[in-house]
Amino acid sequence: MKKIVYSPSMDRLVYLHENATPEFWDALWEREGAAPEADPSFARLTRRYLPAGSRVLEGGCGRADKVKAISDAGFKAVGIDFAERTVAQARNTYPGLDVRKGDVRALEFADGSIDGYWSIGVIEHFWSGYDEILAECARVLRPGGVLFLTAPWFSPYRRSKARRGGYPSAPFADEPAGFYQFALGREEVTRKLRDHGFEVQRWSGVACELSMLEDMTRFQAAFKWLFLSRGNLFKRVLRRSFIEAMNGYCGHSFMAIARRGGAS
Repeated sequence: MKKIVYSPSMDRLVYLHENATPEFWDALWEREGAAPEADPSFARLTRRYLPAGSRVLEGGCGRADKVKAISDAGFKAVGIDFAERTVAQARNTYPGLDVRKGDVRALEFADGSIDGYWSIGVIEHFWSGYDEILAECARVLRPGGVLFLTAPWFSPYRRSKARRGGYPSAPFADEPAGFYQFALGREEVTRKLRDHGFEVQRWSGVACELSMLEDMTRFQAAFKWLFLSRGNLFKRVLRRSFIEAMNGYCGHSFMAIARRGGAS
């Protein structure tokens, strides 16, 4: 059973569930089965910042469906993941796709050899922090290269709820048993990116529906009606408009797009 705890000393939410080890991800993706259909939205966003033919790496690619989407859009896409069976599954699903076993904290790529880097829900799983990950992002990206970064967000709504005592709190001097992930604040992430030579060009909240279903328990019936079934045209338009309006306040995750400094 997942538990969410506020840490005042770190000013983060701490999710307790199960350690996100390679074995955890191997077991999860094996239970999930076949990878989902490649989502073209990742390729569309990549195309807004990088020309076709650019070399794009996804660090922590899981089943590699997003690597596949980016490759299909005309990019030289590469995926790495530290879960061995997951990498084997991805290679079996997408023969010919460049998917490798590796560690986002110690990449095998040469300095400045990558044009774009996708990190989707990775940095939050490391209790010791994500400086090593960002340092490697900065090293392998060319000057002017683009980092697409997502992680759970300590959003304005979640921050307000924490201040009101809406989550249990704990100091967490050491890593707790069952640590799964953090929800991270905008100021912290922006500062960390700047420390590693990145300039944030865009910040947005995403997937507020997940946060509402998870955090706003008083309105569960209404949110389940709105989010958990397709519905007619009116309901679909209402849902889309509601999500667009609320993402900036209570997005489950953030999307930060940052460019590495230096001459391109």
